[in-house]
Amino acid sequence: MQRRKIMLLNKKLHTLSILVLLSATILFAQNRISPEMVVSLKNVSTAVIDPTGKNVAYILSTARSVDEEKGGRYSELFVIPAAGGAARQFTYKPQGVSSPQWSPDGKWIYFSAVRKEHDTHSAVYRIALDGGEAQIVAKAENGLSAYLLSPDGKWIAYIMTDAETAEDKQNAKAGKDVKTVDKNFKFPRLYVQSVDGGEAKAVTGDVAVWSFAWSPDAGKLVYQASATPRTDDSYMFKKIYTVNRAGGEAKMLTDTNGKLGEMRWSPDGQSVAFTAGVDESDPAAGSIFVVPAAGGNASNITENYEGTVSGIDWLNAATLAFTAVERSHTVLKTIPAKGGKMTAIIEGGYTFLSASFANDGKTFATSANTDTHPNEAFSGNLSTKKLTRLTNSNPELANVKLSGSEEISWKARDGLEITGVLMLPTDYEKGKRYPCIVQIHGGPESAYLDGWSTSYIQWGELLAARGFVVFSPNYRGSTGRGVAYAKADHKDLGGQEFEDVIDGLAHLDQQGLIDLNRVGIGGFSYGGYFSALAATRYTEHFKAASMGAGISNWISFTGTSDIPYENSMVHWNLSVWENMEKAWLASPMAHIQKSNTALLISHGEKDDRVPISQGWEIYTALKMLDKTVEFDIYPREPHGFREVNHQLFSIQRNIEWFEKYVKSGGAAKPAMP
Repeated sequence: MQRRKIMLLNKKLHTLSILVLLSATILFAQNRISPEMVVSLKNVSTAVIDPTGKNVAYILSTARSVDEEKGGRYSELFVIPAAGGAARQFTYKPQGVSSPQWSPDGKWIYFSAVRKEHDTHSAVYRIALDGGEAQIVAKAENGLSAYLLSPDGKWIAYIMTDAETAEDKQNAKAGKDVKTVDKNFKFPRLYVQSVDGGEAKAVTGDVAVWSFAWSPDAGKLVYQASATPRTDDSYMFKKIYTVNRAGGEAKMLTDTNGKLGEMRWSPDGQSVAFTAGVDESDPAAGSIFVVPAAGGNASNITENYEGTVSGIDWLNAATLAFTAVERSHTVLKTIPAKGGKMTAIIEGGYTFLSASFANDGKTFATSANTDTHPNEAFSGNLSTKKLTRLTNSNPELANVKLSGSEEISWKARDGLEITGVLMLPTDYEKGKRYPCIVQIHGGPESAYLDGWSTSYIQWGELLAARGFVVFSPNYRGSTGRGVAYAKADHKDLGGQEFEDVIDGLAHLDQQGLIDLNRVGIGGFSYGGYFSALAATRYTEHFKAASMGAGISNWISFTGTSDIPYENSMVHWNLSVWENMEKAWLASPMAHIQKSNTALLISHGEKDDRVPISQGWEIYTALKMLDKTVEFDIYPREPHGFREVNHQLFSIQRNIEWFEKYVKSGGAAKPAMP
């Protein structure tokens, strides 16, 4: 009897132990971020304040369910009081809403959307702040790619690409549709029409228009255009022009060389501010220039600024506000239109790349994130220098244990200071060494920021929750440190910039944070190139690598990509065709026989930026050499994955890859055929 009681007690204790273990497992799962959670997170992509400063219109992006028909995310229009309060939804899925704009009196909200009951292409709508049905303002046979309401609210300007002619359609039907490269372009032109209807008028000729802005009196437009609609021309060979609203002869505003960014006409109509590169080899349009509206020479008012400007707006005729990246942080500052001392408004704590100002020149709205929360809508005021969060689109994150991140710095072997972002394991224990994954940003004219860094191509919190240190270096060639730093990798791709990463790993080793025998690396686009180079030329440092839409051969890439000129002028700053040996030695394919790193290749089937042939080249070579390599091809995807199931699969594959080949610390073994 006593034995039976003991057996029953042991059975109960065993059952209790299992329940405790299961509860702990469930609690762990509930308390950790998951791939499914990441792809389903909502995101405020745009926040625009009305002219009166009372309301903020914002676009909320939501993911499709994994069970829905394939496609991109939904995006819907909401309005919330700038002082805080309840949000109102104005559109409902399935729609792709973008570009919210306010009428001058703040009573109407304009937006671009694809509404299948009206058209299969994007059109411009407006809806009253008081509610009601949305009204079509402008539509076109080929859809609209951008639009702007005039300052007086009477006109709308938009870009529309030439549609197929009746002859084009007939030739296609008859099979007479051979296309000769760089001939018979379809131009994106600038059109103007009344908001009350009427015929739209093209105000530009046979040039490709990419962006534009209204004069304050609505009498003119300033626009950027290139000679052809080729992607490379849109990046490298645009010029700035002005034209009357009614059309007529265009006038070049100022001569520029290199990349162009945003444009804003001053409130008094006397000046135009724009962001641009300082020359044709500047990797980013990250400096502010001001030019007389009548035309002339432009002045760089941010010369020698050790940051990269991302957005601009006029506060009044004498002062500009701008957002910028400084190191691994973003800032909001003001500067006199004639140049001079900058005044900081927001520094650190939040990551945002633009701001929308009310007519008072003080109240603003922005979409911002932190290192533990994705983008939400915020309002702010120049006087208080504070941001107020308006939305809480992902309340479930409050119950998730997250690691967060911090900026770090180290010295490169040549003495240059390098910065980056570090994320420790969620359950980090001081004194313990951890496996490390290096996240490499693309570009290279980009930067990792000390903000939300978890998505289908950035795995920060997902890896931290699984016991990895996540290291995101801003190697030389990155933005956020001024023009000289962004150019510091010129003529040396894959050289000193990669040594910066190796030196960063040595720094983390010296800090006692990582196990150098368990290091992996991954990235997308240029980050994919870095990862492929890590798996070949620098294979001794890395157990595993993930090459997302990466470059394996600089020579074949330059001949097949849609950005051969940008690649030569901005990335390399030399002609690949005149320096083929240098380009070849910087290619992962040149070092393929050295590889002892397990490589996962991911590529979109419809990628024009980095053609999928780049993935095939390195996969075929490694496979024939009996190396550990796998190749995932994502149907329908361009340079970036849009479909939720593809994003989810990509996250899961990368996590599994790193856990298999990095956490164990074992050598990569060839996969069985």
